Amino acid sequence: MRERVRLSDLSVLYVCLSNDWGTTERRCLADASYFRNIGGSSFVLCHERSLVDREAEREDIPRLYFASDLSSWRMKLNFYFQIQTILHRQQVDIVHSYNYESLLPLGMILKGMPHIPLVFTFNEDVYWRRNNPLDRWCISRTDAIFTFAPNIRDLAIEKFPVNQRKIHVTGSGIDFPMASVRAARSAPHPPERRKIATFVSRTEERLEGLRFFVDSIPPLMHYLESVGFTSHLLFTFLTDVSWYTHPLYEGLKRMILERHLEMHISFETKPLASASFRDCDLYVGLPATELFSDQDLYALVTQTPVLLPRTATRQDLVKQGKFGETYHPDDPRELRDKLAQILLHHGRYLEELGGFESELQDKHHFERYAEELYAHYEKLYTQRLRYSQKQKRLT
Repeated sequence: MRERVRLSDLSVLYVCLSNDWGTTERRCLADASYFRNIGGSSFVLCHERSLVDREAEREDIPRLYFASDLSSWRMKLNFYFQIQTILHRQQVDIVHSYNYESLLPLGMILKGMPHIPLVFTFNEDVYWRRNNPLDRWCISRTDAIFTFAPNIRDLAIEKFPVNQRKIHVTGSGIDFPMASVRAARSAPHPPERRKIATFVSRTEERLEGLRFFVDSIPPLMHYLESVGFTSHLLFTFLTDVSWYTHPLYEGLKRMILERHLEMHISFETKPLASASFRDCDLYVGLPATELFSDQDLYALVTQTPVLLPRTATRQDLVKQGKFGETYHPDDPRELRDKLAQILLHHGRYLEELGGFESELQDKHHFERYAEELYAHYEKLYTQRLRYSQKQKRLT
């Protein structure tokens, strides 16, 4: 009888070469923190002084650094040799990548290390060179691809030369609100005011997406006034760092003053968590490059209707208009019309959201995600160990 693998005896290298701070980067650090908490050894390979580096330092997660991006094959070659050294020095048992660019050299390296599983969390729109034999050869070394939603799994099956049995829907693994937060949400908000919130990433440096949103406010207020809507609208810009240090603060403030909207705008600094949305009546998601955003879920789990940029994943998330709406990121009129629709029929969306939490928990709760992660790590490591032992016996 084979002895069962103990993950607490293993070491995992988490590769996240990103300068952003989004769903994927937060997932990387949450995975590394979870694995450390169950007794294993975890290391994060990232760019020095990146947000991933800073947040990992706060979590006391060991870091290793790669100095440059992977935009050229020369940089990928440097990465290749550095990773080889790291894998041997740190005695890594599993490699988990969160960036497509790093997946290619990792696949090439691990072709020569058959005992180490390679896992990839897929949540970005990638340019896949389907007819490039080298890309196909490198990607085929991937043992498992994790996705946050069924639509993203379908996309991964379409893009990557990996058996679809290796592509899994794990959910996003977020923390759900405590009972006190749910109780606060269940209390009706005063009808004389409606708070519409949007979250601005601390790494966002482009005003275009925010200008698109701000420009929709004056025609929205004019239309609502014409149909007899009397509630005061408060548009709140949330972020998780001080607004005074945010790169967009001055430009956004100037934009608001030019449109004479200062009586309808507020700026708040709150952590990205479900509790930060409990006093909101509507959450508006801004266009993003991620296929799946944890911000959308944090709003929904506090029973807040949402208006999100239209993608197949987000349309499925709001159940085609049951829990919110979607809009085309280049259509300001549709954004205004959908905002008005949700505000005018707010009670209907709240009623539909009342029983949605249990469904979200089944798909996205952290405990479910952690169980999936543990089971996949254990299975993949065992399979690779047996394969490498068999190869040694044959030689």
